[in-house]
Amino acid sequence: MKNTIYILFTAILFFWGCQDLDLAPEHQLSDGSLWSRSEDFKAGVNILYPTIGSFQRDADSDIAYTNSPNSTSNGTRVAPATSGFYNNSYRDIRRCNFLIDRAIANGFENDRYVAEARWFRAYYYSRLVESYGDVPFYTTTLDPASEELYAARAPRETVVDFILSELAEIAPLLPLESEIAKAEKGRISQGAAHALRARVALFEGTWIKYHGTPGNAGSRFDAAISSAQSVINSGEYELFNYAPKPEQSYRYFFMEVGNDSKEQIVARRFDLTRSHFHVGSARDGGYTLTRKVADMYLCTDGLPIDKSTLFRGRALMTSEFENRDPRMAMTIIIPGTFAIDRLDQQGTGADFPQLIWDESLYDNYKYITEFYSDGTGQRGVYFYHMLRYAEVLLTYAEAVYEKNGSITDAQLDESINVVRARAGMPALTNAHVTANGLNMLNEIRRERTIELVHEGFRRDDLRRWKTAEVELPMALMGAQFAGTEFETALLPDGKLRYPDAPPMDANGNVIVEPASQRSFDPARDYLDPLPSEELVKNENLVQNPNW
Repeated sequence: MKNTIYILFTAILFFWGCQDLDLAPEHQLSDGSLWSRSEDFKAGVNILYPTIGSFQRDADSDIAYTNSPNSTSNGTRVAPATSGFYNNSYRDIRRCNFLIDRAIANGFENDRYVAEARWFRAYYYSRLVESYGDVPFYTTTLDPASEELYAARAPRETVVDFILSELAEIAPLLPLESEIAKAEKGRISQGAAHALRARVALFEGTWIKYHGTPGNAGSRFDAAISSAQSVINSGEYELFNYAPKPEQSYRYFFMEVGNDSKEQIVARRFDLTRSHFHVGSARDGGYTLTRKVADMYLCTDGLPIDKSTLFRGRALMTSEFENRDPRMAMTIIIPGTFAIDRLDQQGTGADFPQLIWDESLYDNYKYITEFYSDGTGQRGVYFYHMLRYAEVLLTYAEAVYEKNGSITDAQLDESINVVRARAGMPALTNAHVTANGLNMLNEIRRERTIELVHEGFRRDDLRRWKTAEVELPMALMGAQFAGTEFETALLPDGKLRYPDAPPMDANGNVIVEPASQRSFDPARDYLDPLPSEELVKNENLVQNPNW
């Protein structure tokens, strides 16, 4: 089970993790006959799988908070001297180039596992471009003394052209998801190439459109649409359905039962038998959602809370959850409900939300697994789904609207409405939007935000939409406290549940972080700063503006 992804060849580790005694540059090491079989490239690319990202959350944005201010979210960060993300990205790109160079030299250019290495290289470059814009760009293994290592950054348009071309070229070299043997489940598939291409193309199309940078936004949207359609039309993927509790399928997808389901396209995998796990407690203390995202959830008539007659207000701790999109209660624990976790199969409702952990009083429920992993309860083996089918459906809808300024009901039905149907929400239609004075683009973005909450998309979405300068300086708010049940709620022993009132605004709403402590500089903060040490090493690198 999953054997190949965890195998590390000693020889490969020697090339990439060590140096021989004469300290010769890695590219000069004698390979012997190591690269004479497809299996050699398979072993080499296995080292890249643990670099697939892990749980991102959204604390760097406006919809989540983790017990202390986040410097990226509130605009107080400074340019770092070094960056693990930057260094590791180029380390892994070099690993990919190393494999690909040897494939070309030995006649394995069209090998499946070499295509996997090309996918990983595209993935690493896509993350660098999204963070920094123009980036150093290398597609061959360079000698440490090569002048190319000290070149200026390549334009993001050039790098993205390469990424999209690479992903299109390698797709036919990769197997369909259904063609991957059970023992190799989790390897990169055709769907992974198309899905990543759709993600990158949408990001770049909207970046060009809203930031006015060089490039053809329309062609990027076309690439996003066609790539998403390839995934949809393949018939290889579908949204996860948890048969014992189908109405809770969204929540259960993020537990062990969602591992290797047909919704998963690419995942960071965990396996206790190989001591691969993520540490987590029974309660997900420290991850709290904000009022902004809580208010985004529609009522069950498909209308926002400020337009729907179904909204029950905030007088009770549970009332704002009534008649709402079911995903709200699958993402935020309803105060006082019996929320089951792996160590408490009966559920407990007396101790959350707790202000010490959940400053907003919106306690996170996503990623809280019910399935017992081991005796400590600290080892999680539910996967981090880096790419999943629901994202592809949302990408398709957004790209269509951004390209055309409109979207048909038929296109909505094959994308967003598939996602909404699983949640038990009514379909989004043009007639509904028009009749209720809504904005279709806002509804598409709303759906993306609530479906993907706590998956690490929010800040990047705000950046590419160029709305971060509006959204991020706002105060982070929590539930309404004064004048509601929160203020008077009692514990079983008769004591006040919240004896110490949290910071509040004039309307009695919890303030998690005030606007006075938050900022966003649109002339600086849309791009991340390069590590200052890189500027010292390479005088041709220029820092991003105003850092």
